Amino acid sequence: MAVRPVSPVVPAFSGMDGVLLLLGLSSGLLLASWSLAWSIPTLPYIAGAYSTSLDHAIWSLTFYLLAWALAVVPATWLYQRFGELRMFQISLILLMVATLPDVFSDHFGLFLGGRFLQGMAAGFLTPLTRRLLIRYAPPRWQKTAADLSIVNLVLPLLAGPSLAGWIAYTWDWRAAAVLTFPVGLLALGMVSALLRDDPNERVRQPFDWIGLALLAAWSATFQLVLNRGEDWNWWDAPAIRWLTGLGAVLLVAFFLWEKHQPQPCLDLSLLRRRNYVLALPALVFGWGLLLGGNSLFVSALISHANYSAFWAGVVLLPMALGGVPLIAVMGPISHRVNPRWLATICFGFVALYGFTTELNLHSNLSSLLLSHLIEGIAIGFYLVPLSLIMFSRLPQRRLPAAATLQNFVRILGGAYLSSAFSALWMRHGDTFRAHLAWQSPSLPLLSLLERWPVSGPAVQALSIQRLTTQSAVLSMQSMLWLWGWMALVVLALVWLTKGPYRRRAGQVRRVTIEQQIMESAGFDAEPSREEDAKHAP
Repeated sequence: MAVRPVSPVVPAFSGMDGVLLLLGLSSGLLLASWSLAWSIPTLPYIAGAYSTSLDHAIWSLTFYLLAWALAVVPATWLYQRFGELRMFQISLILLMVATLPDVFSDHFGLFLGGRFLQGMAAGFLTPLTRRLLIRYAPPRWQKTAADLSIVNLVLPLLAGPSLAGWIAYTWDWRAAAVLTFPVGLLALGMVSALLRDDPNERVRQPFDWIGLALLAAWSATFQLVLNRGEDWNWWDAPAIRWLTGLGAVLLVAFFLWEKHQPQPCLDLSLLRRRNYVLALPALVFGWGLLLGGNSLFVSALISHANYSAFWAGVVLLPMALGGVPLIAVMGPISHRVNPRWLATICFGFVALYGFTTELNLHSNLSSLLLSHLIEGIAIGFYLVPLSLIMFSRLPQRRLPAAATLQNFVRILGGAYLSSAFSALWMRHGDTFRAHLAWQSPSLPLLSLLERWPVSGPAVQALSIQRLTTQSAVLSMQSMLWLWGWMALVVLALVWLTKGPYRRRAGQVRRVTIEQQIMESAGFDAEPSREEDAKHAP
C-alpha cells in the first residue's frame, strides 16, 4: 500500500501547543502497547476470574496480537481514505469501548472479543500515530520524533508489566485495564482540539480486500490450531488435521492471489530479498520472547513459586531499566556501528540469559533480577539493528510496503510463538512430572515429612503439589535453554546477510533508523548526494 507524500504546507506545532500535541499523540501510541502489556503479569488472575486454565488465558495475548497484525495491513489505506484525525479518533474510541468487557464482563468469550477489537485499534494506531508525530513536529525535531515513536512503542512492553503487577496486587487486575480510559480521553481531547482534517487530502484508491480476507483466514486458522492443539492432543485429533490442511490451502490461495495483483495488500516480492528474509526469523523470535516468553515466566512465578503479581512484575523491572535507555540512544549509535554487530550483542545477551538463568525451588529474587537485566540489555539492541539490516538496499519508494510486511510478520509471529511456547511448557511439564513420579515416587513425600509433620490425605496433597511445582520449574528451565539455542540460530542467519547496509549504491554514510522510520511513513529524509560527497573519505 503506497503512502501518499506529505503535504508541503503542513504547519508545525511549537510552544505549548506542540507540547500538548506531542503528549496527546504519544499517549495514543503508549496505550496501544499498554493494552497488551498489562495482561502479561495478570494471566493467572485472568484464568481465575474466568474459571479457565492458564493456557486458555494466554489467548488474551494471541487474540490481541492476531488482530494487531491484521489491522496494520489496511491502516495506511484507511487514514488516507477517511482522514488522519478521524482515524485517530475512531481507533481510540474503539480501544476504549473494547476495554469495557475487561472491566465489567464475566464472560470469557466476550472478554476475548474485546481483546481482539483492542488489537485492531492498536494496529490502526501504530503507523498512524508515528506518521502524525513526524508530520507535525518542527523540521529540526522530526528525527527526534522518529526516535520517540520507537520508545513509545516499546516502553510499555518493558515497564508496563511491573506497573500492571503492582496495580493487580494493590487493587484488582481489572484496574490495570481501567487506566485506558483517562489516558485515552486525555489523548483524544488534546489531539482533537489541536488538529483538523483537510478533506482535500483524502484520496480514493483501490485496496486488495480479497487478499486481506485470505490473509485473515489462513492467519486465524493457524492461530486456532496452535491455541487448541494441546487441548485436542495435536495430530491425534481429526479437527487439528483438517484445520491444518485448510490453513495450508488458504495460504497457497493467498500467495497465488497476491502474485497477480497490481496493488497487493502485502508486497511478498520483498521476501526474495536476502537481507529482508534472513533477518525476519530474528525479528519474530525477539518479539515472541518479549511477549510470550516473559508472560510464561511471570505466570510460572505466580502459579508455582508463590510470587504475588507485584513481585512477579518487579522481576521484569530490570528489563525497563536496562532496555529503555539503550533504545533511546540506539539512533545515534546506529549511525556509527555496523548493525550486524549490534544484533550480535542483542542475541548474544539473549543466549547468555537463556544459558545462565537457573531456576529451582530455591532461586532467590536477586538472581532473577540479574537475569532480566541481561534480557533488558538484549532488548535494547533488538529492533533498530534488525530494521537497518532488513531495509538496507531498498529504494525509498518500497519502504512503506516493507514496513507494513515487517510489522505484520513480526506481530503475527509473536502470536504464534506465544502459543507454541505455552504448549511446549505445558507438555514438558507433563513429561517431567511423569518422569519424577516414575523415578522417585517417594522422594517428594520424604522431603515433605522432614519439613512438615503432616499425615493422612494432607501428605498426598502436598506431595502432588510439590511434584507439580518441580515439574513446572524443570519445564521452564528447558524453555530457557531452548531460547538460548534459538538466539544462536537466528544470530547465525543474521550473519548471512550482505553488507554494506546502505540504501543506494552511491551512498557513503550508513542509513540511520530515523531516516528509515521517516521514509516508511511517507517523508523524504534521505540525505542528498551532495551530503554523501561531503562525508566521503
